[in-house]
Amino acid sequence: MQTIQLKAGISLDIIFENEIAKSNAHYLKAVVYDYENDLITISQTSPALNRSFLDRRILITFLASTEGRVLRFGFPARLIDLIATYQIASGNAVEALQVKKYADPEPVDFRMYFRVRMPSQSDLSLFLKEEKVNLMDISIGGAKFTYPKNYTFRPADLVKCTLIIGSTIFNVNAKVRSVTTSREEAANRNLQYVSVEFIPENKKLEASLSKAILDIERELLSEGKF
Repeated sequence: MQTIQLKAGISLDIIFENEIAKSNAHYLKAVVYDYENDLITISQTSPALNRSFLDRRILITFLASTEGRVLRFGFPARLIDLIATYQIASGNAVEALQVKKYADPEPVDFRMYFRVRMPSQSDLSLFLKEEKVNLMDISIGGAKFTYPKNYTFRPADLVKCTLIIGSTIFNVNAKVRSVTTSREEAANRNLQYVSVEFIPENKKLEASLSKAILDIERELLSEGKF
């Protein structure tokens, strides 16, 4: 496989090293500004980090095309500095982060917990109580969706879902991990946001969902939305 190099402008997904194996891990978004040997300057992440996060070890991943395929690559790194006024190409001064990488990028496969936001059009859908839900994001490990407040979800509750991938129907058992509600003044105040963890039982489901997620990543990459 050809050597993959970072380039300015590449979109990054960042996860703290101690959260890699957690289904509720936090993923941060950033963009490469510049790089020199093992030192890489990236945009302030979204959500933003402050100096209290310096010296934390992270895994940085990104999508790249190699041998006709779009794959996810990653490398271990450490946050070493927060630059308050970094001059970008346009001449504007912005906040930036500097990281030190400890290895060259290699293919990584942690889609088990990597969630992608659902595009407006997809052949992947989730049903609960025979009603299609508004699926916000999904991974092999779980999903987040909205649901009317008139049904009560509680953390640790077990729920039965139906996941449709293309023309294939899967019955999925899941455990509720978190439930949040909108503020009363919000336009969607009648909705709640539910995160569930899939209980792995079906290798065919994992394979189908993994392929569907990779297809979504490829589509978002081609549209410049990833």
